[in-house]
Amino acid sequence: MQGWELRAAWDDFKLGLKHGSEFEKIAIYGNKNWQEIVEKMGGWFISGETKKFDNETDALAWLDT
Repeated sequence: MQGWELRAAWDDFKLGLKHGSEFEKIAIYGNKNWQEIVEKMGGWFISGETKKFDNETDALAWLDT
């Protein structure tokens, strides 16, 4: 989680609590194992669907459906 800071995680957590019900989909783009954990944790705070992608094109196409 290079470049990840606790302050950023806290800000993301607050965003999820405040606006979590407004998200329909969240695409997580990357190929790191920890991103799968983030995908699962996101489901705890956000009502929308989350999905991890290794390919940016696939992630954007999924968001558009």
